[in-house]
Amino acid sequence: MKKLICALTTLAMLLSLAACGGKTENAVTFRATVLEINDGYYLVEPVEGSAELKSADQITVPMKNMSPSSEPEVGDILEIEYDGYIAESYPAQINNVYSISVVE
Repeated sequence: MKKLICALTTLAMLLSLAACGGKTENAVTFRATVLEINDGYYLVEPVEGSAELKSADQITVPMKNMSPSSEPEVGDILEIEYDGYIAESYPAQINNVYSISVVE
């Protein structure tokens, strides 16, 4: 009986952790032009009309959660989905990226 309770408790804990690891409901998506490709991050410029452009003209974005489609190159347009928070530095920084894909 103790083993069953322990197994159920462990399963419940794992499921609750898995639920916390997904995308949030407040995810934000924007498009940006790749200015530079550096070790571990992209330097991008939000496209005209983007709300992120009002915050910063250049933003560093970590190279994680990339779409397996194609490798971005300087000049490509990326679609970036993130948690909505931009660190106010220069260049600005996005740390929690949910997905990145090349759109143009």
